[in-house]
Amino acid sequence: MGTTDTGNFEQTSAERSGVLFSGPIQPNRRILLVDDNENIHEDFRRVLDPRMVGDEELTVLTQALFGDRPPAAVEAAQGYELDSAFQGQEALAKVETALATNKPYALAFVDVRMPPGWDGVKTTTELLRTDPHMSVVICSAYSDHSFEDMAKAFGDTDRVLILKKPFDTIEVRQLAHALQRRWQLSKQAELKVDELESLVDRKTRTLEQANEALRAEAAARNRAEAELRLKQKLESVGQLAAGLAHEINTPMQYILDNLTFLRDAYGDLRTLLDAYRKAVVAIDGELGQTTLAAEIQGVERAIKLEQLAEDLTRAFEETFDGVRRVTEIVVSMKEFALADENDKTLHDLNKIIRNTLTVARNEYKYVAEVETDLGELPPVSCHGGDVGQVLLSLVVNAAQAIADAARRGELGKIVVTSRADGDGVLISITDNGVGIADEIRDRIFDPFFTTKEVGRGRGQGLTIARTVVDKHGGELTFDSRVGEGTTFYLRLPAGDSSAELPRVPVPDTRGV
Repeated sequence: MGTTDTGNFEQTSAERSGVLFSGPIQPNRRILLVDDNENIHEDFRRVLDPRMVGDEELTVLTQALFGDRPPAAVEAAQGYELDSAFQGQEALAKVETALATNKPYALAFVDVRMPPGWDGVKTTTELLRTDPHMSVVICSAYSDHSFEDMAKAFGDTDRVLILKKPFDTIEVRQLAHALQRRWQLSKQAELKVDELESLVDRKTRTLEQANEALRAEAAARNRAEAELRLKQKLESVGQLAAGLAHEINTPMQYILDNLTFLRDAYGDLRTLLDAYRKAVVAIDGELGQTTLAAEIQGVERAIKLEQLAEDLTRAFEETFDGVRRVTEIVVSMKEFALADENDKTLHDLNKIIRNTLTVARNEYKYVAEVETDLGELPPVSCHGGDVGQVLLSLVVNAAQAIADAARRGELGKIVVTSRADGDGVLISITDNGVGIADEIRDRIFDPFFTTKEVGRGRGQGLTIARTVVDKHGGELTFDSRVGEGTTFYLRLPAGDSSAELPRVPVPDTRGV
């Protein structure tokens, strides 16, 4: 057998990780001879192994193939590394071992008749299936299998050639040279395809990363724009609320002052009326039944004086309560909607909760009763307006969840609690509404995601709420059961308890 070094025919993983393969695949001169006749093996060796061919014979052959002077490249290709197998099963085992040791065969010469084992067609089929780059030359001196039968067995392939015995020496060498070159070009093409696929994969990953970065940037820009629009809206509402509060406060003060005067005057008149009634009774007792006394008593009965006195007293009480309520709403709206300060300041979150419930009352009063359980809290450093907006979103969502439950006239319940929690404050808002379905729990904080009909929600409330809480270094989480309700938990870090809280009048929130 020849001793030509075949080298490593597979590209290493390190080479494949580069941009492109930098060098050609080395020639593969490994040939497998498959024939049950040992003499045939010797014939092939005389043709393909230069050491077994005399100088004179070699000269004749090379001159016949290439002319008087063969080129250097052809001279270097004269030697092949030959291996022998005498049955099809043995040939298959050798091919498998060659692949496992990374030293594959470029081609095989296979005899058609090799009793008692596989014939050449079966052997060729197994070799082609095992090694996708190997070519096979079928050598046949018989008409056991027609060309059409072989073509049907191997399918449409250019990896199988048929050589009729007795074969010509030059033809064998031509086939060996052409097919080992085919193997080399095939491997080179495969590596180029792998390199291109690797390059495409890298470019694709780069594009995907760029697209992901663009999507993230677009999402961040959308959130920023939504926050800006909300802040601008709140500033506009705040300016409007401040103006309305000023305009409403003045006539409300007139109403309150006049009501106070009327209530006090009615008290005085009631005192005088009682004195007159006593005088009428006295006169009637001393002088006997008089026409004047009878007339006065008739008027009292006609106007239902006792009932009128009770109704007037109750009317004054209800009017005063209404005036206090209007004043409370105006103050809460003013504090809630005014543009927030640029820097964080210390706030009483219980006060923000009360103001929020006052402002949101119209959202929940027809569908739910609100219960509050507000504990003693440390001051919290935050943007009060932003936190109020978060609480408003959560309360409105709770009211809408209860409305969706459709209780047929029965009011639902919203429970708002606050507690000191370690180094922070924990606020919970619980409703007994429809709950949040499992399949959308991971999406409720996504921008523009909403399950509400058009006009009822734009999918921004909870997104902005979480963004605001995150910016405050807090957490916004929830727990929900479908058909039972949802609880949102808002946790914010506390501020410096030694600092003085802003001095803002606290409205009377009785009845909230």
